[in-house]
Order: sequence, then structure tokens, then C-alpha cells
Amino acid sequence: MAIYKTKNITKDGRQFYFRIKYKDIFGQIHDYSSPKFKNKKDAEIAEAKYRININQLSSYSKITFNQVFMEYIENKKYKVKPQSLLKDTTLFKYLDPIKNIELNKMDLNLYKKWKYYIDTLEYTPQYKNKILGLFRTLINYSSKLYNTSTNVLKYVENYANLELKKEMDFYTYDEYMQFSSVIDDNKWKLFFDILYFMGLRKGECMALTWNDVDLENNTISINKNIVCKLKGHKWVISTPKTKNSTRVLPLPKTLSEQLNRYKLEQMKYKDFNDTWFVFGNTCPLAETTITVKKNKYCDIANIKRIRIHDFRHSCASLLINKGSSITLVTKWLGHAKVTTTLNTYAHMYKNELENIANLLDNI
Repeated sequence: MAIYKTKNITKDGRQFYFRIKYKDIFGQIHDYSSPKFKNKKDAEIAEAKYRININQLSSYSKITFNQVFMEYIENKKYKVKPQSLLKDTTLFKYLDPIKNIELNKMDLNLYKKWKYYIDTLEYTPQYKNKILGLFRTLINYSSKLYNTSTNVLKYVENYANLELKKEMDFYTYDEYMQFSSVIDDNKWKLFFDILYFMGLRKGECMALTWNDVDLENNTISINKNIVCKLKGHKWVISTPKTKNSTRVLPLPKTLSEQLNRYKLEQMKYKDFNDTWFVFGNTCPLAETTITVKKNKYCDIANIKRIRIHDFRHSCASLLINKGSSITLVTKWLGHAKVTTTLNTYAHMYKNELENIANLLDNI
């Protein structure tokens, strides 16, 4: 960082500036001196941004991983949800040993040293591959904008996943009835019923307000999501996971009746209004509370514990076993593509495939 301090201070106290020499695409040398700043930190930040904005190509580029990441995040924050940015920021801390390395100097030797550091991390192969994924993304991003080298990518190979994929857990209808039978609180019975029969994601169910419940037409609107893992926030209302996650679902009669009775209970509060969360009043339920209640009812019912997200899998299993088509299951769950549903639940259609074989035999 070439930061200088001048004796000629401006009237408003600015005295720090930076100076950069660089070659342009034609090989001509430029010597740039910046305006003055009040403190050294502001000058350093301005210099970093200036280096990013200089269109230095091929071997002339001095851009570092840290500078590329700053620009990448700045550009991405207008396109994705805050939780996606948080994931990238968390992954980037594992690039810390190489963050000040110029991308054009990232050779096999430097990559091996950094890769050895990643090897020592006690994480799953899947998570290490996410770190490598960000590494690839930054190199390709920089190459696209600044024509920096991508040669090192030919040495980058994913970690082999030697672990068996965790089997999907779900409750059959009878198992869920056993679970539901021990719930002695109307709110919690309704909460888990909606998870099981409507297939909502946990955040979608937490985000439901009474404005989303149409008891005249017996529908619920899924149009938002609660996120609880953003630093500095207990919870944040976000958009649904995908565009197709925004959906209006018809309510089964039993759920509609439960919601109607529960709403009448809530309306007894003098400050009740339709902006209240269905589960939680003025604030949504806490994630930890949901898990504690779920485990409690599992233990009382003497039934296996499954994850909250497995209630969604249970809904898919129920629909498939009752003969719902893959297209309808996709719409009910709010998946972006039919292929997503197929990739997740194809094994549940085994009986359907056998039926097709029998149909062909009978032709």
C-alpha cells in the first residue's frame, strides 16, 4: 500500500493520499496520485477500490484474492439474499492464507501449500469442496473482468466423498398420528400438522401471518421466509427460497377448521391484528423452541426423532404413496423444477415403475 502524508493539509483536514504506477493494455506506464483523505484508513480503502477499477490485463494485473472478493461481494449483494453473502464471507476466511496473493502469481507451489492447509481442516469433503468452489469462482471472476490467469485451476480437484449419503427420514401417516396424538397444545398441534400435511419449509411456516390465511376460500399463501442465522439479527423476513416457492395452497378441511378455531383464540387478545404471525404473535417462534418441542413430543410418543425438515419429506412421501403425480408434488412443495423433486424423491416412485413394467407386460 503506497499511502503518503503531505504537509500541505487542506482546510478541512485532509492530508493522506495514495500513488499508483501501472501499465495499461498497451504497455504504457501511468502514474496516478489520488485526492487527499482525512485519515490513512480512508486512503487505503480508496486505493484498494482504485486498484480493482484499473483495467489491468494479463501479466500487468496486480489484483489480489482479497481485492477480487471485495468486488465480487459488492456486485453480488444486489442479486442474492443476505444469507448467501454470509455463506461466501464465511467460506472466504479459509482463503485467508492466500488473500494477499496476486492471482497472476498463484502457481502450483502456492496452491499446494494452501491445499495442505485445507486438508488439515476437520470438515466433511462436501464442505471442503465448497471452499474450493469459492476459490474457483474468484479466479474465474477475476479472469473475466481483468484477464488474469486461470492456469492454476487445472490442478484443482474436488475431494472424494467417501461418506454414505444420510438416508432420508420421514414419518408414515400412522407414525405421524402417533406423534400428533401426544400434543396437548392447539398451537403446536397446528404447527406440526401444517409442516406434515402442507410440506412447508420451517422458515415458511414460521413466517406465516394471518394475512396469509384465507379462511373464506380455505387457502394459505406462502410468500416469505424467516431466516434466523444472520449475524446481528435474531430473525429476518426474507423472500422464499426460489421463485416457485411463492405459492397459494388449498387447505384440507381439517386444517382449515383448526386454523379457524385457533384464530378465534388469538382474537381474544386486545391488540390482535392480521399482521401477527400465526405461530408466535408479534414475533415468530424461536428455532430452538421448535426443536425442543419436537423432541419432547417424539420422546413422549416413543417414536424416532426426525429433523424438522424431515416433516417436509414426510409430506412428499405421503403424497407419492397416495398416487400424486411428480408434477403436482413439485407444485405442492414449491420446487423450482420437476427434476429437483425427482432427484430427491425418485426412490419413492419405485412402485410406480413396477406398475409401468406390469402395464407393458399386459400389452
